[in-house]
Amino acid sequence: MSQIRIGRRRLLQSTLALGGLAALGSSLTACSNEGRGDGGSQTENNAVTLPTFTPYAGFTPDLVGENGVTDTMLTYPANPEAVTDGPPGDGQDFGAFALTNTPVPPSMDQNAFWQALNEKLGATMSVSLVPSGDYTDRFQTTVAGDRLPELFTYWPKGIPGLPSLLRERAADLTDLLSGDAVANYPFLAAIPTDSWRSTVYGGRIYGVPIARAAQSSVVLYGRFDLLAELGIEPNPSSWDDLHSLFAEVTSSNTWALANVPLQIIRQSFGIPNGWSIGEDGTWTSANEHEAQLDALEAGRKLVEDGLVHPDTTSADNQQRQSWSVAGTTWFLEDTFSARPAFTNMTSEAVDLDVVLPPLAGGGGMADIWLAAPTHNVTGISLKAADRAEAMLDVLNWLAAPFGSAEHLFKVYGLEGVHHDIVDGEPVLTDKGKSETKLGIDYLAQGPFVSYLPGHADVAQAMYDVQVEAIPTAIANPAATLFSETESRKGSQIGDALTDLGVDILHGRKPVSAWTEGVETWKKGGGDAMRDEFEQAYAENEG
Repeated sequence: MSQIRIGRRRLLQSTLALGGLAALGSSLTACSNEGRGDGGSQTENNAVTLPTFTPYAGFTPDLVGENGVTDTMLTYPANPEAVTDGPPGDGQDFGAFALTNTPVPPSMDQNAFWQALNEKLGATMSVSLVPSGDYTDRFQTTVAGDRLPELFTYWPKGIPGLPSLLRERAADLTDLLSGDAVANYPFLAAIPTDSWRSTVYGGRIYGVPIARAAQSSVVLYGRFDLLAELGIEPNPSSWDDLHSLFAEVTSSNTWALANVPLQIIRQSFGIPNGWSIGEDGTWTSANEHEAQLDALEAGRKLVEDGLVHPDTTSADNQQRQSWSVAGTTWFLEDTFSARPAFTNMTSEAVDLDVVLPPLAGGGGMADIWLAAPTHNVTGISLKAADRAEAMLDVLNWLAAPFGSAEHLFKVYGLEGVHHDIVDGEPVLTDKGKSETKLGIDYLAQGPFVSYLPGHADVAQAMYDVQVEAIPTAIANPAATLFSETESRKGSQIGDALTDLGVDILHGRKPVSAWTEGVETWKKGGGDAMRDEFEQAYAENEG
């Protein structure tokens, strides 16, 4: 059996609330960029020369990812060598405001990994590590108090007045990163071009992106080992088939689903990823799609039939993941990147694999939704603008490629302390699982590589399902476009619609309430977002 354990809490990238950050932004302008504020026109942003993409030539994956598929390694390269010469940066101490989806590690004075990292950096890196569930409030408080350290993480969507915030609080990195200038930071140059688009506001580059795309795409995991014990091969041909499968595996003390897989349902019913674009260039929100009511009804029926764990709404994603690992639930909606992170949750063999969604009415596999090319961005504080080159050198070091000595240390720590070499593969010890989770993968990271130590079969399975699903995955056309209304109001009106959806799924409101809710969403800013995206898209295509 393949051993796969789930340990990733999916970040809610668009849930930053209006409030303290909004006050930092400037009012909307009345010129040709009306509705965009300080985001600048798309034409202005397109004029920026993005960093020249230069893949790292010293790494060759076992399984090459093409058409958006993630490169995959079946084993870790033997005898990793250093790819940098000495400590990065300027030798001065610095701070980082970062996020995490795992338990906060021991403090620096009790953390051997953190101490060793500081030695390699040649300086003390103080980290304010914030659990993702608390990140919104803490980020707003930190910005409002003017306490951003040298490095800070932000999301390209959902922060009110983001362009104003960046102009006032972040260093302009354009001259240091644009075009061939990025060659001074070769591991940052290996970050795909599409991910850099989400760092450009007002015609300037304000950060270094964390690229994920395929890895952040949402899929449905199933306990294939438990299904095999019942003689079930999960290969549903329609949504009704999948619903029947969920009903078959639910009993008095187990449930088919850890959560309502609403993204999967919407994929099955052919609902677009965020927005759709007509032949005449007109944008339409997926919220308005005719199949939304059918999808919500399908989700509501899962709850009504008792197929979803009754505590799902009060649990966080780590709790839901633990249910699936324990066999309390058999299916879970989560991201591709969740699979390797499961290794911290159990030492028992658990065969968890992906069930790709069928078209609701039958006739083949539905196209899944492709996640945005940028997961988050790391900015450099304006107060540290005179140290921007040194901070970029640190980020370059943190983005060292898979298979390098730097990467091995960053992920697995010190051999014999944080990891052991087992059959040639680095395997984290309990101390490693605790101490290495400093959130530095959300500060800087090279191109994502799928790898599970000692589980080549799992890595192969991950690769195979991506080969099947990713080339036809549907991208959100707004993923790398900026809308001032989305920045200022998107979270507020989006959260209201999400809450309505939850009420519908759990029977507190009728499915028909969605129609009125969408009209409220449109009047509250949805239509303005549409207009701004249409204009930005037209400029982008032009």
